[in-house]
Amino acid sequence: MKRIAPAFLSVALLVACEPSNSGAVREVVQRDSAGVAITEVPGPIWSEAARWTTSAEPVVEIGALEGRPEYLFSGIRGVTGLADGRIVVADGGSNTLRWYDDSGSYLFERGGSGEGPGEFNRVGLIVRGGGDTLAITDFSVRRITEYTPEGELVRTIPIDGVTVPGAAYRLRDGTFIVGSSGFSSTQMTGDEEGLRRTPEPLIRFGDAMETPDTIGIFPGPEMYFSGRGFGFHPFSRGFHYAVKDERLFVAAAEGFVVDAYEADGRWVQSIRAPDVDLQLTPGMIETYRQGAREAAAEQSEARAEAMARELEEMYFPETRPAYARFVASDDALWLEEHRAGRSDGLNRWAVLGHNGEFRGIAVLPPGFILHDVQRDHVIGTWTDDLGVEYVRKYRLVTVD
Repeated sequence: MKRIAPAFLSVALLVACEPSNSGAVREVVQRDSAGVAITEVPGPIWSEAARWTTSAEPVVEIGALEGRPEYLFSGIRGVTGLADGRIVVADGGSNTLRWYDDSGSYLFERGGSGEGPGEFNRVGLIVRGGGDTLAITDFSVRRITEYTPEGELVRTIPIDGVTVPGAAYRLRDGTFIVGSSGFSSTQMTGDEEGLRRTPEPLIRFGDAMETPDTIGIFPGPEMYFSGRGFGFHPFSRGFHYAVKDERLFVAAAEGFVVDAYEADGRWVQSIRAPDVDLQLTPGMIETYRQGAREAAAEQSEARAEAMARELEEMYFPETRPAYARFVASDDALWLEEHRAGRSDGLNRWAVLGHNGEFRGIAVLPPGFILHDVQRDHVIGTWTDDLGVEYVRKYRLVTVD
């Protein structure tokens, strides 16, 4: 059964709210005749003062420039935390899953390169599900591998219908929802120059179903196409999704919007912040260009000249993405501010509840890439000036 996801729902919001005395932004909720709950967060959001920051230093850091191989990473694909404080890392270079205790000490690993049960040809994203069961996507073989939190292999499940499989979310009935994590050149057709988005399906499949079910077709990653080829643009919009408590959240950056669906594909909620200014100003473009020039100066003379020419000829759209990345925790939705064009280096995230209420802004350390949120901690990756990758866990701190 194929369902087409609506791109926009026009409704009249009849209820007005004022910000509370504490400065928190209240939501406006109106249910339309089709049964879709609309939650509007008024205000510019990104101008809000930070409600949370992190501990000055990570409470756990895993990684090293040299030494024991279990602490050396090469292309981390995913990180997640378990309920007891352990951390599991999907390392692309070794095609392994590595378990570490709550202090960052190595415990054991699973996987390895191959196509046999429990092995990975190209280990992909890792998702922590109910009971801390882990679902790991293999980009190349196009299958899901499930492990228990103790590292016992549960099963492998082939994926059909997705070009580049992304994160796989397990539902309570044993079925999975999976979409795309990237882009294939086979999806680019035509010769029209400019930014384009190809349609991406989200599919539900598993042993409990006779045939896979396409939940919806959504705007995929935005690519820039020119006569010389195609690629991602610094102001391209991304496609993100996550499943929490049996509800599918889709964040396609078509405005500041996150839509929610039931597992059967019913559209039930739309969370929006319509006052977020998405204009791409000349100042933002110049800030981006200046950063690109500084990066080019570190290259060879020939490469620097080529980059300078590309920069001057680069196409820029009229608007910028409403957010850069999307991470769903057990009780909140985290949306990262799109920082291309910013000069202050702030790593800012808007935090909303699953029902859409705006909780505040969290400012995370520069260079830190968020992967998982657990209660009062954030877990992710950080790369130093030598290109060495680390897994870091910080404590969230409320700003007075």
